[in-house]
Amino acid sequence: MKCNGKMSYRDFIFPVNPYLINVRESRTVAEQKIPYGGSIVSDMGVKGRIITGEGEFYGSGCDECFAGLKKVFEKGGGGMLYIPSQKPVYALFESLEMMARDVEGVIRYSFRFRESRVSERELKDKVIISDGKHTLWDYSYESKVDIEILRELAPDIIRPDVLIEAGRRIYLC
Repeated sequence: MKCNGKMSYRDFIFPVNPYLINVRESRTVAEQKIPYGGSIVSDMGVKGRIITGEGEFYGSGCDECFAGLKKVFEKGGGGMLYIPSQKPVYALFESLEMMARDVEGVIRYSFRFRESRVSERELKDKVIISDGKHTLWDYSYESKVDIEILRELAPDIIRPDVLIEAGRRIYLC
């Protein structure tokens, strides 16, 4: 799937990226009381990210766009969530709300996704594991994904003409 910098979930590509996207990251920290005063604080690890946001569908096809998003929500289960300039996330679609419907053809909506364990099967067609023998240009040519999109998804790769270290994940959208 070519997302061209657009947000997508499973096979639904947002026609216009949401105007507000929040990615909340947190850790589980536990405090255990010690007899006769004091406590021990333990870091229990990273929690799954929570992705929320708001957007608008507008124009003559806004009803179909919202219906398509609602259909993906109603299906349940998990899927790959792609957010521009972020690593893809295997997530569950937790909530969808139609916040307003305008007579002029604008539907305002909000959403909430919760990160789950990444399924390698879901990543298969959207991620390439570098073998150390190719450049970003090579992966762009092989995958037919525009080089600018790959550069957005891997901003730490300064030169797309230099070999990428073996084992590095290259996200395609």
